[in-house]
Parts: sequence; C-alpha cells; structure tokens
Amino acid sequence: MGKKLIFLIAILLAFNLPANADESGLFSTIGAKPIKNHKKAPNVCLEELNGEKVQLAALKGKIIFLNFWATWCGPCREEMPSMEALYQHYKGKDFLFLTICIDDEGREPVKKFIERYRYRIPILLDPAGKTLDLFEISRIPTTLIIDRNGRMIGRVIGLRNWSSPEVFSLVDQMLMLHDRPGVVPVSRRG
Repeated sequence: MGKKLIFLIAILLAFNLPANADESGLFSTIGAKPIKNHKKAPNVCLEELNGEKVQLAALKGKIIFLNFWATWCGPCREEMPSMEALYQHYKGKDFLFLTICIDDEGREPVKKFIERYRYRIPILLDPAGKTLDLFEISRIPTTLIIDRNGRMIGRVIGLRNWSSPEVFSLVDQMLMLHDRPGVVPVSRRG
C-alpha cells in the first residue's frame, strides 16, 4: 500500500494537481477556505502608490496572495508586518503578496502610513471600493489566493500571521509544484 500511495502522489505532482486536489489540506493549516469553482480572478487595473498602473491579468504565471485592507482597519494594520515579511522572503520568485487598499480618502493617507512603517509591499489603490464586489469581499482584511493560471483557489477572512511557518510551507509547496525540472503544468500541455 505504501508504494501505491507514493505512486499516486507522484502522479498528482506530475499533473500539477496538489494545489487544486488537496486544497483543504494545504489551506487548512493557515485557516484558508478553498474556493471550489476556481473562478478566474477579475482582470482589474489599479494604480500603485507611485501612480503606475497594474493589471492583474498581467501577473499570470505568479502565485498571488491578494489582500484587501484599509489604514483605518485595526486588524489590517496588525497583519501588515507579517505580510511585509512574507513579501520580502519571496521577492524575486514567482510569488507576489499584493494588496488593494480601499481607503476612500485616496493616496495621501495610504502613502503616509506606508512611509511611516517603511513597508515595501505592493499597494494598489481602490478608493471607490469597486473591487470589493468584483472579488466578493464583505469584510476586511480578506486575502485571496490566486494560482498561476489566474484562478481564485483560496480565501482567508480575518487577521493572519503571514510570516508563520505554516504559511511559508504552503507557499513553498505551491512554488515547488512548478519549479521542478521535467514537470509541465497541465495548463501548458500541447
């Protein structure tokens, strides 16, 4: 039975399924709920703090943790240092912790907040909160996990420690599935 289980795991890894096939196991350690229908993430285009536009669809090929927050939200501010730590740890890899700030007062309060704490995590601005309905966000902080194909596969509602060993393990596993030589993701088959 041990050999059959190892063979089954090898097959699942070869076909790039663990991120989808065992989401409840992978995600439960960080309190994430799998999104069963794997809807494509809406293709939004928002401005960063520096004024550059970022289109979500242009980030396809990366694993994205997309966090919705505001400077006036206590739990949002509390989880920012751990988001920054996760972002810095995986910077330069095919992983991105990206945030959408819904402060209705615009750029200046957000910029002051980010500068005060010296965060480098990418911040997109949505002062009108238009993305909340598009991504079905009813509370903040909320974080969506988006796979390399642009599909929303997990949702985390509420405060988390994003620099915990469990989160690092999850991100490592998700990255490892695509970084192994000789393995072609299902989405790239002939």
